[in-house]
Amino acid sequence: MENKLLIAVDAGKYQTKAIAKYKGMTYLTTFRTKLQQVDRLGVDIQHNSYLVNYGNRDYLLGDMVGENHVDYTLSKSSLLHQLSIYTAITQLIKKTQAPKDVEINLAITVPINTFKDTIQKNDFKNLIENSLMPIKISVNQEVYTIQLKNTILTFEGVGEVYSNMDTVKNRNTIVIDIGGLNTTLCTFRGINPQVDTMILANLGINVLKSKIGKALNDRYGQAVSSDDLEMVIRNGYFSNRGIIFKDSKAMIDDIKRVHFQEIIQFAQSNGYTFNMADMHFVGGGSITLRHYIKKEFPNATIFNNPQYSNCQSSLKILEVKHG
Repeated sequence: MENKLLIAVDAGKYQTKAIAKYKGMTYLTTFRTKLQQVDRLGVDIQHNSYLVNYGNRDYLLGDMVGENHVDYTLSKSSLLHQLSIYTAITQLIKKTQAPKDVEINLAITVPINTFKDTIQKNDFKNLIENSLMPIKISVNQEVYTIQLKNTILTFEGVGEVYSNMDTVKNRNTIVIDIGGLNTTLCTFRGINPQVDTMILANLGINVLKSKIGKALNDRYGQAVSSDDLEMVIRNGYFSNRGIIFKDSKAMIDDIKRVHFQEIIQFAQSNGYTFNMADMHFVGGGSITLRHYIKKEFPNATIFNNPQYSNCQSSLKILEVKHG
């Protein structure tokens, strides 16, 4: 395994996260999953943003792209996610200082509806592996040729079950993965996912932001852009022309609380009782909703850097397979 580069990627609707392991060291990269086609872009590329040339076209990827370019479709079989995965791989090759022709062993996290469907899985795997043909890509004017094969697909909602196997092996664990677009739930007996419990709700943080935007528009009669909402959800209040609307804090707090309750009600309507199981909350949305999670489930586990939780398990699977 010393000369192999292990990479686990979770290209979410909000953020792309990836972990690499090379020669015993671990490396991370993350950037916003936003893409727009550009032509002769002359501005300097900032941190966590990438000028990508693929298929003889230029794209800007990452934090510099506006929030109006966020993808709200359910599928990840898109150019956005394809380029996000490839870019994450190139940045980890760069961080690890591995040779550009290093053998790459890749694991990718996919939505559970893709994971459970053989045709969707094969189609997505074929897309990312480029039908086993070399992938030629330029990222910030550095050229890479990537060869992918035998890619492993894992699913959103695996959390850190496989990276904490000794802890969960004799227990029932409910993983709730609050992502950008979706919230995924899965119950594990030991390390075995229970297929009937693998459910998906359109209740991610981007959906929460839309609710907040509508409420702010209704209350204050102000147009609220996607970029505005990103700051609103971070800061917890709304301001206009430098004036903070003090009552907006309570309103936003209430919308977040109700949104989390909708996640719990969705789970209960699909057979979840939350009895006799440990609760694991993962995904970047677990940070946004931490207060409400802890109020409803005081003994729940919210991992450090929960946005990387799925990657941690995917990396563990790679280590076992290639160890």
